[in-house]
Amino acid sequence: MQFVILSIILLITFLFLRWLKRLTATSTALPPGPNGYPIIGNLLDMPSVTPWKTFTDWSKVYGDVVYLNLASQPTVILNSAKSAFDLLEKRSDIYSDRPTSTVVEMIFWDWNIGLMPYSPKWRNHRREFHQYFNQREVPKFQPIQLRESRAFLRRALNSNNDNDLGQHVRHIFTAIILKIAYDMDITDIHDEYVRLAEEAVLGLSVVMLPGAHWVEYFPFLKHLPEWFPGFLVKRTTNYYRPIVETMRNKPFDKIQQDIHDGKATPSLTTSLIERMQRRSGSSVLSPTDEELARNVSGISYAAAADTTTSAAQSFMIAMSLYPDIQRKAQEELHRVVGPDRLPDFDDHDDLVYIQAIALEAMRWMVVLPLGVYHRVMSDDIYNGFLIPKGSTVIANAWAMLHDPVDYPEPTVFKPERYIKDGKLDPSVRNPLTLAFGFGRRICPGRYLATGSLFMTIASVLHTFTIQPTVNEDGKVFDPFSSVVSGIVSSPDYVPCIMTPRSDKARQLIQESSI
Repeated sequence: MQFVILSIILLITFLFLRWLKRLTATSTALPPGPNGYPIIGNLLDMPSVTPWKTFTDWSKVYGDVVYLNLASQPTVILNSAKSAFDLLEKRSDIYSDRPTSTVVEMIFWDWNIGLMPYSPKWRNHRREFHQYFNQREVPKFQPIQLRESRAFLRRALNSNNDNDLGQHVRHIFTAIILKIAYDMDITDIHDEYVRLAEEAVLGLSVVMLPGAHWVEYFPFLKHLPEWFPGFLVKRTTNYYRPIVETMRNKPFDKIQQDIHDGKATPSLTTSLIERMQRRSGSSVLSPTDEELARNVSGISYAAAADTTTSAAQSFMIAMSLYPDIQRKAQEELHRVVGPDRLPDFDDHDDLVYIQAIALEAMRWMVVLPLGVYHRVMSDDIYNGFLIPKGSTVIANAWAMLHDPVDYPEPTVFKPERYIKDGKLDPSVRNPLTLAFGFGRRICPGRYLATGSLFMTIASVLHTFTIQPTVNEDGKVFDPFSSVVSGIVSSPDYVPCIMTPRSDKARQLIQESSI
């Protein structure tokens, strides 16, 4: 009881001092935003479900740039592409930092390159990652992408359980990155490594929603016991932490042991370790080098396995709801590829409608609706308003990708919006410029992700017809009713049935191989 009373006293004191400091420090006008409460500010205003939609509604009242005070932690929401590019791109020298996160540390995701503060350590990690996944290097992974896309076709052909479709989709991208990162072959949708990637990223997605956990703003709360009333975050992070640790360490440790035993095969991780060994002249990695290699390998595995999966699942759902679009895509595939083979990467430039479907899949159900938060490193003035040093800056990608000016009828899946005169229309804003982040923190794995998504879409539509499942009342399932609401937004269920388009398509699938 004494511990609880002391914690409450400390909390009240901490809140008051932070509120007083912020109250007396601001002289220039802050951007407009909802009125908060003394001391705790807007914490009680923060939505726990689909916050991006609430932020978008706020923009209609307060403008594109909305200011929140989350227990004296200044937070700025950017709801337009213009404000995001003006600040996160054009002023990236001061907007490339990441906020320090207590829950990220508690769940053991602080090794994640995408969440690291802007620092020499982050630059070293980014440099190593970029070396393997830049635009020039990614084409060498195309045989793996083709192999796994076609393996998915065979699994879908042999599966009679549509409840497994979402897992089959996840299998594609987890298998691609595990082969690249660790030279591991995954043949079962229930493989341990598929499950680890899914659960680890789910844990991060759940705990990182803005305003969801007060420990983020009052770090000393992490010392409260797990049983403390209302302190769900500690139980959540304690559950996911060992999963994250296993996901990061288990495959890397296996590669290290294989190298030691002289039986390692080529992979990203093997290359990283051996190059560092040559550089240091020692077979034993220094702690710094080992951490770097372990982190780069781990984040390539985790990030690629989840975000691309979400986009592919959205594509499946869209095709089941828009049969005319599916038919147009199949007509293009018949014209370009023909009935006697499967599509490959050489067909990319001629499959304009397939490219447009991939773009729309990234826009329609936004994978990272709030992106990954930035932190401004010095006071800044934008449109006459102060953005204080240390502010968390959230780019509401959902609002930008559903802007009716850039994308008329934004809730409609409409690939035609990107096409003019048979080519991709450069006058339409490319959703990839918004979906993968901004400035120096743009996702370095985007080239691998878009290539994998394109090949999966082309392969599936060439061989299968996708139809919706129906509920007990005979109505088509609402795909937006089961979207998981977290930092990563994805369908909880893929209510679709895939059937081969013809006997010839079935034969192509059965004979497919690389």
